[in-house]
Amino acid sequence: MSFLEGFRFRRKNTPLHGLDPRVKFIIAISYTALSLYFIEILPLLITFTSTMVLIVIARSLAEWSRTMRGILPFLIIIFFVNLISVSRERVNYSLSMTLRFASLTSAFSIFFLTTTPDELALAMESSGIPRDYSLMFTMALRFVPTLSRDLQIITDALKSKGFELEKGNIVTRLRNYAYVLVPLIIYEIRRSLMIAEALEARGYGVVKKIDTPYKLKMRTKDWGTLVLTLILTLAVLSLKPLGALPQWAYLKLPEPF
Repeated sequence: MSFLEGFRFRRKNTPLHGLDPRVKFIIAISYTALSLYFIEILPLLITFTSTMVLIVIARSLAEWSRTMRGILPFLIIIFFVNLISVSRERVNYSLSMTLRFASLTSAFSIFFLTTTPDELALAMESSGIPRDYSLMFTMALRFVPTLSRDLQIITDALKSKGFELEKGNIVTRLRNYAYVLVPLIIYEIRRSLMIAEALEARGYGVVKKIDTPYKLKMRTKDWGTLVLTLILTLAVLSLKPLGALPQWAYLKLPEPF
């Protein structure tokens, strides 16, 4: 599960890492809006390519590349499922859905690579979300790499004992992975109980409102990035209904059948 590395924060000194987490979330939402709004291939391809510019700015190309390689099987499945289920313009529609998923994954990979769980929790609490929900969400994100590591440890332990997980047909393989999931679920339940006891020992929940010494504050570069993001997003979204989208944006691939 190395593709999850593209969603784990890496501390680096880059302009993107230094932005307010709320601004970075708005950037991710803007990419989501663009990806869901367009169905044409070229606008989706441009949207996906533009995320790579942000990845280069964040100096996280290696982590992003592992994530994109990891989701490659999902992209192939999305393409072929749409190819066999759509009756008209199969290739163009299938490619659009594939690019849409790739753009969404890339956009949120940027967000999580450049935002710490603590920053995310502060952003959620400053937006009025209760502390219990922000803690639950950030802890789930924080333990994704841990879950991936536990899964790899259990898999390696079974393989060291001569158990062949990849042997047999697909039904046999799914049955084999039950031997992985059972100890994994038990281990994660034990970890959740230990976390609950640790929170209780530290008096979590005794005080309803907590004054944290860390406060999020929008700076000039944050406001500038936010305004620029909103202007560009609204401008691009308005091109299509106004009929200002260039004709080359509607280019379609020839259907082989």
